[in-house]
Amino acid sequence: GLVLGTALSTAGFVRVLLTSPEGTSDLVGPLAIATSLFAIVTTSTCVGTVLPFLLMKFKQDPANAGTTVQVIMDVSGVIITCTVASFIFSHAQEWGILV
Repeated sequence: GLVLGTALSTAGFVRVLLTSPEGTSDLVGPLAIATSLFAIVTTSTCVGTVLPFLLMKFKQDPANAGTTVQVIMDVSGVIITCTVASFIFSHAQEWGILV
């Protein structure tokens, strides 16, 4: 999960950096997206690993875990992105990454 999260967040950082308007040297947006991607991918890996075992413990079919993880991560992905981006944008100036 950590390796996958690192790879995808690096790719997300580069993509946002490359598609930013010309002359923009602001790293806050790319950092917010990369951090959000890392948190989402790591969380979804953990949820996807644990959920089938929880379903078996409660005598439910573990095959339902796939769709359940999708729904959980769709909702929590939006929440994670909004929370992380809000935190990074509100603290960017004191961290010295806001130009």
